[in-house]
Amino acid sequence: MIKTTRRRKKVKWIVPASIITLSVIGLSVAIYAYSQNREPVPVIEEVVEQPVVLSKLDRLILGARKDALAMPAYVNAYYAGGYPPENEGTCTDLVWRAFMEADILLKDLVDEDIKTNRERYDHIAYRDPNIDFRRVQNLAIFFEYNAEVLTTDVYDTQAWQAGDIVVFGNYEHIGIVSDIRNANDIPYLIHNNDQPVREEDRLEYGSYTMGIKAHYRYSLNP
Repeated sequence: MIKTTRRRKKVKWIVPASIITLSVIGLSVAIYAYSQNREPVPVIEEVVEQPVVLSKLDRLILGARKDALAMPAYVNAYYAGGYPPENEGTCTDLVWRAFMEADILLKDLVDEDIKTNRERYDHIAYRDPNIDFRRVQNLAIFFEYNAEVLTTDVYDTQAWQAGDIVVFGNYEHIGIVSDIRNANDIPYLIHNNDQPVREEDRLEYGSYTMGIKAHYRYSLNP
């Protein structure tokens, strides 16, 4: 009787263990099958925005356009300290503002050139840093000696690049070449002559107004 009782107890334990083993195997098979059929979980990568780095030339052009779009009132006046308020200016103010956007202080460069090379500016009765850099003739002389002198023929289209400096008439006007071109591949001019649109198709028709006197390209180090 004792042996029979022990055998029955052993059978009772073996059956549940078999069921558990089969259940585990079945669950494993089911999990494997599910994992083979399901779509992979997408990996979300962190997107790091890279800052846009503009060249000095790009910034110079944008600076000229910025002044043109701001439409400062055309006021030809004398200002203590040299710089007029942002809402006032002339053609020369558009030029130095464009250069300043490219981190080039044209006023300082012109003042130093006048001081160092007085004979170049013999038309100046006396130096005045408050106004010298805002005179077209002074800017033209500065660029004549410190920039590349280029053709005034607007139909030599490859010789004209955005950011170039153009002087008109008898040192009457100055502007900056745009990166927009007309149907003849001649670039527009960004300038302030108190006109309603300050980036316009002007170069091709310059000879019918003041005429193009000089064309320069200032070297912009990166």
